[in-house]
Amino acid sequence: MVNFTLKQLQYFVAVADHGSISAAAVASHISQAAMSQALTDLERVVGAQLVVRQRSRGIALTGVGQQFLRDVRSLVRHADDVQNTIVERQQGLVGPLAIGCYTNLAAFWVPVISEKFIKPNRRLQVTLEEGEGRELQQKMLDGYLDAVLTHTRHLLPGVEARTVKEGRPYVLLAADHPLAGRKSVRLAELAEEDFVSLDIPTVRDNQLVNLRLSGLDPKIAWRSSSFEAVRGMVARGLGYTVLVQRPPVNTSYDGLPLATVEIDGPVGHSDICVAYSSTARPSLRLQAFLDFCAEAGGAAGGGPRTTA
Repeated sequence: MVNFTLKQLQYFVAVADHGSISAAAVASHISQAAMSQALTDLERVVGAQLVVRQRSRGIALTGVGQQFLRDVRSLVRHADDVQNTIVERQQGLVGPLAIGCYTNLAAFWVPVISEKFIKPNRRLQVTLEEGEGRELQQKMLDGYLDAVLTHTRHLLPGVEARTVKEGRPYVLLAADHPLAGRKSVRLAELAEEDFVSLDIPTVRDNQLVNLRLSGLDPKIAWRSSSFEAVRGMVARGLGYTVLVQRPPVNTSYDGLPLATVEIDGPVGHSDICVAYSSTARPSLRLQAFLDFCAEAGGAAGGGPRTTA
């Protein structure tokens, strides 16, 4: 038999999010005494101390409280989904939807999501957060986000993902490079040339490993954490690079021409996907977002992929 109430769980989440009982009480529109009592009652029901009350310094979650919070977020979010689903079935999409977007995908996806999905669905309260793919997925697993737009190579254990766009790597060259006029190039042909590396954790951990497994050990001469800076250095003839994202124009920020050349031979893909928690059934609004991304990415038939 369940002895705690949904309201107690909601108050516990509010206390954890705001860092103090007083701030949570203000946000929840109840008195500080009522908030404190609700927290005490919840601790009594679950039989464990969830928070440490620190005079003038707010609260700190205990180890049990931190584990309990993750489960509680999922319960509270599911309760909200159940309520919103009733409305959505009658009146269309409504309610909150928190989306994370891997930083290197943001320039390609955030504008179209904003125009084609958020703007037409004005009853949705959509928030977009950019960041590192794995960190965003962890926030999703902790209950702060509903889904994360990222790469299949970045997926964490315990998430499910729907592929929305193919991500086959390609070679980027300066327009006057001897290989620029080719339709394709073997990676081995680039072995002695300088490589311009997109110096971010996911590329270091995934793409460079992928290239080595595909027979190329890049001779890294230049590095930048900026996608456009890497393209700019390639345009100035400092080396070549291998990327996945494909801007619609082959021109650097400073107006210099670039050439894209396909890779001849097997190379691991890093497809674009929308990751979501494998422990919860997608809400109607999340399902609508998944369908939108699949259509926008040209992969409407892309099936789900699960990591264990």
